[in-house]
Amino acid sequence: MGPKMAAFPHLSATGPAPTYLEVAAVYRQEFYKHVAEGSLRPIVFPYHLYGLFLLIAYLCIPHTKRPYLYKARWLVLGAIAAFQWKTLCNTSSASITTAFAAGLVSAWVLVLSATWLVFNRPQFDSMRVELRMKSGVGNGSRRAEGDGEQVDMYKDAAYAEDSHFRRRQKANGYTNGEAEEGVHQEAPKTGSHQLSEYYWQSYPDKLSQRIDWVMDHLVNFRGPGWNWAIPILPTYPPSVKQALGEDPSVESRTGISRIGFKRPDTLPRFIAGYFLLDATKTFLMKDPYFIFGPTTYDSPPYFENLSPYALWFIRQTTTGFVLILALEMAFLTGSIIQCLLLGPKVLGLRGYAWQYSTNWGSIDNVLNKGLNGFWGSFWHQTFRFAFAAPTNFLIRNNYIEARSTAAKFFGLFFAFGISGFLHLAGSVSQLPQTYPWNSMILFLLQPIGILVQATACSYLRPSIEKLPKACRQAGNILYTLLFLFSTCWLMGDDFARGGVWLFEPVPISPLRGLGYGVEGDGWWCWGHIGVGWYTGAHWWESGIAF
Repeated sequence: MGPKMAAFPHLSATGPAPTYLEVAAVYRQEFYKHVAEGSLRPIVFPYHLYGLFLLIAYLCIPHTKRPYLYKARWLVLGAIAAFQWKTLCNTSSASITTAFAAGLVSAWVLVLSATWLVFNRPQFDSMRVELRMKSGVGNGSRRAEGDGEQVDMYKDAAYAEDSHFRRRQKANGYTNGEAEEGVHQEAPKTGSHQLSEYYWQSYPDKLSQRIDWVMDHLVNFRGPGWNWAIPILPTYPPSVKQALGEDPSVESRTGISRIGFKRPDTLPRFIAGYFLLDATKTFLMKDPYFIFGPTTYDSPPYFENLSPYALWFIRQTTTGFVLILALEMAFLTGSIIQCLLLGPKVLGLRGYAWQYSTNWGSIDNVLNKGLNGFWGSFWHQTFRFAFAAPTNFLIRNNYIEARSTAAKFFGLFFAFGISGFLHLAGSVSQLPQTYPWNSMILFLLQPIGILVQATACSYLRPSIEKLPKACRQAGNILYTLLFLFSTCWLMGDDFARGGVWLFEPVPISPLRGLGYGVEGDGWWCWGHIGVGWYTGAHWWESGIAF
């Protein structure tokens, strides 16, 4: 692993702590020194994407009728694993959060490769919703509905195909790999003729289409518009249902899926989140815990009279809040770029808002299902398909039975084990001294907590069923909070220890510009961010350094 740094005596010193700006400046100096010595390298483009490029290149070469080439996937996976391990061990960043992301992405490329090279067969089974258009006379962009209402053709195509996809997916929760014919819609022949075909696009024949298909396949985490999509996304508005000849459901009218995922109102939430994130960052940087992790430096004056337990509780609660807020802002940023800035004109069907539902489920999942509801339905499901891939592979190949005790057991431990591996990798690539195995321990404890609650509830079911619903829900939320507070400090402390909260989430800070920050703060927060040229030992290691 790369060198770790302990530049401050934060576990022995007392008195006021150095400001976060001073700490960040020292971390940057230490990083540049290690880069000059050759013991670390920054994130370099294209060098750090070679593993992903190899995966893309392999999947762009047809192998459905070439058994020898399909078997070569093991060699490809081995090469990717070796390269990702190398980048994990010697890559960091002057930006501490970027350093965490460097390790997480290194691990994710390996997980992604195993998902699509071992546990699934994308060239054989995967299909996505696409639109083919055949134009006669007309403007080629709109068609007339039977009632005379003008409806955007591309929008209808997106909604129609995904609704058709959901009917296929609902039966068993994952693809059966069977191709479907296109669904045709034709406008009334009133002086113009417009034909559109909505269809499932399997692995394309043309190289240009294959590249687009594979890229979409790999960057599409939750799979909306694909036949392998995770089954939690909301359905469509009543008008779309009616256009498809379907009766609008309650889910369609509310825009909320069965576990609380919603079609987004992205921009207002992003604006509110921006100011809230700025306020949170300004507040955090006055507490040395969020700069160093557990520390002997003096707490802020407003915390001086608190007991150690109260202070610990506030810090852990704040960690959970800011983690959810930061993740939500990252998700919203992606949605804004893809839906509003690029949109359908650039991304086609991938630019419509239905592809980007909200990322958090309803709190009712926790009230009704406890710890299992928190992780399985409330928490963001971004990596759910990859986490479930090993278990689904075992089920499809008849190693275990669906919905059996073994399937539930393997499903829990595979999902949390992979998640622990990703967070462990992020901790490894950070520059300050961290404890990477804390993340793995945290995530491996979660399935134990879920199984303990499920077993206890099963054993006590006759008594529990007699209790009022409010009491049962209170028990679920209480158990969930107690278990999370008992375990999540492992990663919360490591996040702070590694300097994750030193990250500047906003380019312009109204609060710090108005003087509410620490000495040296100002309006502009990204002055230290930049790119440059990195020269490696070999030409293929050189590139643009972030």
